[in-house]
Amino acid sequence: METVTDRISRYLLRRIRRRAALDLYESAAVVELLTSRFVDDSEDSGTAWSITDAAMALLTGDPAKDRAAVARALQRARPIAPPDETEMYDFSHQTEHPVVRALQDICDAEPSTAGASVEDGLADRERRLATIRLLALLREHLPRPNPVQVAVALLVARAVGNSVDDVQALLKVLRGSSPCLSISVPIGQFERRFGMQLEESLIIPSRCVLSDVMKGPGISGRYNEKWRSRPHRKIATLSGQEARKANELSLRRYIADVLLAADRPLVIADEAPGTALPLVARTPDLALVGPPIDRELIAELLLVCLGIAPKRSLKVMEGMKFDPMGLGLDDLALAVRPGRHVAEVVRLLGELAERNRGSVKEEDGEESWTEGLSSTGRSGASGKGKAGALAGEVIEPEPLEVMEAEGQGTGKRLKPRPPRRPLRVDKLTGYGEARQWAVDLKEDLNLWREGQLDWSEMSTRLLLSGPPGTGKTTFARALCNSLQVPLVATSVATWLEPGYLGDVLKCITATFAAATRRAPCILFIDELDNIGSRGRNTGKHYDDYWTSLINRLLELLDGAAKTEGVIVVGATNRGGSGNLHS
Repeated sequence: METVTDRISRYLLRRIRRRAALDLYESAAVVELLTSRFVDDSEDSGTAWSITDAAMALLTGDPAKDRAAVARALQRARPIAPPDETEMYDFSHQTEHPVVRALQDICDAEPSTAGASVEDGLADRERRLATIRLLALLREHLPRPNPVQVAVALLVARAVGNSVDDVQALLKVLRGSSPCLSISVPIGQFERRFGMQLEESLIIPSRCVLSDVMKGPGISGRYNEKWRSRPHRKIATLSGQEARKANELSLRRYIADVLLAADRPLVIADEAPGTALPLVARTPDLALVGPPIDRELIAELLLVCLGIAPKRSLKVMEGMKFDPMGLGLDDLALAVRPGRHVAEVVRLLGELAERNRGSVKEEDGEESWTEGLSSTGRSGASGKGKAGALAGEVIEPEPLEVMEAEGQGTGKRLKPRPPRRPLRVDKLTGYGEARQWAVDLKEDLNLWREGQLDWSEMSTRLLLSGPPGTGKTTFARALCNSLQVPLVATSVATWLEPGYLGDVLKCITATFAAATRRAPCILFIDELDNIGSRGRNTGKHYDDYWTSLINRLLELLDGAAKTEGVIVVGATNRGGSGNLHS
């Protein structure tokens, strides 16, 4: 009898296979082998694929020639087909693939003759049959499954199988109006990879846009703006690791806000080993708990990805005394590569697991994105540009008056005597409207402190523009002294140091979080012109990178404007030839 784990495994692996097939069809459309249209003229109802006239002329009916022609058109060699042992995870010829099934049903039926000649009906039938043949040839070029995606699928299936006795119990929760679900799998990188597969419709049959409960970068570490223009499902997510770092009262408020809104599901993903937080463990409608990676899972993974029989893999692992404890998902991507012998894969996995077990520091040395700066006013020596660390510095205002002792013995008294005058905005010249804005802000800040003015009535954001050397940073330091509030100083170039999108988003979020904790304060962001462009679509692969960064920054800027006590000053080298412009 098939177990719950087997059923969920088959479903998730087919979703991975289906996604790969659709990506392949899109590649075929680029080289004009296929053309597509939305069913019922709606993107929600799916895509129907049809052979092009060029591909019709390309196919001869000879399987060998047609196979070679399709390979040349795709401009890539045909991969080695998986062995028969993996057939249980593949689409069958007609029953599993929805496009092929629909086309076959049409071909089996009599062609419609309404408004068309007999020749038209025969031509239409021939095109449909040719489409089926072409789709079959294209599927021979499907790449081998991604080992990390397969591992996540198997781990999720195990968590479901360990936690429910019947798939219907899972479906009952998922079909609720706003379900709350948690999944705990003690494996490194599980939260991030699970979130990415949620976004890519590899877990549920819909693309998802994830929002973080705690207003952080989210479990996937990505901000996928490109999917917001397509049909998608909104899901609120919470990282178990970040939940452990948060204040419990704040965490309760965050979760309660999502549950009371009841406008989207809540998914809590946790990769931390040990017992889950009581709040996280008891709140969900269904809690799924999965085991770590073991030899059996590795054997199944090698079967799906490399076609290696499980008995053979298990025998090699037993002979090499392989211990998978400590393996993370990213380790699988390093070791499970096409063409490698099973012993080579197991040996590398064992080395990676041993290195992980010998390391006690936090993954990649990351600091919490909720942590601020050290008391010295600067991040640690190795913290600048680190993913999740606040990359920048905090500058405290210089006192406007320095008290100095006068007299001797018991007759000493303090008198104000400034040894030097601190830099202040009202003493600066050549700053135009920016100077007057600062003077007005100082008056408004005093009224706000006395409760006579609401923060929303104040002008608390300023953009300074001018070439290098015109004093943008000087203005920010002078404003710090004039207002007598801390200055949190950073730059876009510093944010971009980590490189990877998720790490950059963590740096940006950490900066705004630190500024909020120090309110009232000034947040100074230099080199804003380095952030890239969102409005210009060049068709390049990095367009989505810059779009995600800009949208995240705008979201945080809007949040900062609504957060009392945070004054945002940006600086750009574009615009102006010698003076600052506000």
